[in-house]
Amino acid sequence: MIAKLREGVQRLQLPLEAAQLDALEVYIQAILQFNKSYNLMKAESPDELAVNHILDSLAAYHAVAGLIAELRQRTGGDVRMGDIGSGGGCPGIPLAVAFPDVHITLVERMEKRSAFLEQTVARLRLANVDVCPLQAEKVAPGSFDIVVFRAFHPFDKKISATLRSMLKEGGFIAAYKARSEKIAAEMEAVRDVIPAYKKIVLTVPFLEDHERNLVIIQK
Repeated sequence: MIAKLREGVQRLQLPLEAAQLDALEVYIQAILQFNKSYNLMKAESPDELAVNHILDSLAAYHAVAGLIAELRQRTGGDVRMGDIGSGGGCPGIPLAVAFPDVHITLVERMEKRSAFLEQTVARLRLANVDVCPLQAEKVAPGSFDIVVFRAFHPFDKKISATLRSMLKEGGFIAAYKARSEKIAAEMEAVRDVIPAYKKIVLTVPFLEDHERNLVIIQK
């Protein structure tokens, strides 16, 4: 049992069942097993992984749930999400565990990492997840209702256009970001491409002194 994971989930008031918590712990063990070989994430202990990566990913749960609800109300259909530059699987795998009724595609171009993702998805029996071993630029236009990314790329005109092209009309980008001043500088540089955005403050359990934000952009 990884105590900080379970306490953090309680602090975030996430409606996760025991089987979902168990799946997150298995995921953490998988990362620890392959981290040195595949260079998946910067963390060396279960608690460090739980806090810096899993809880950080899940800190956006309520914001993402709101986007999903809005899309379902508007379209009445299934919601498809893409995790771009997924790396070791964050935030995509934690979100897939938390939202089993949302289909999530993990987009990761590096062969070793995409192989790890395939193995881990099978190990966790995540029927709502698939892995796409492509560069972001090669993802088919209009593939997703929501695009998420964390530690993928700063916003610039090229990446902004790439991310927007993946979205269906009316879809959302949800980008995990850190300091507000850096967000403001990035968004100012792409103002002619992305004229409007919303910033949601995130609180990560055990990292309350670290500024975290979720940037929401609608197509």
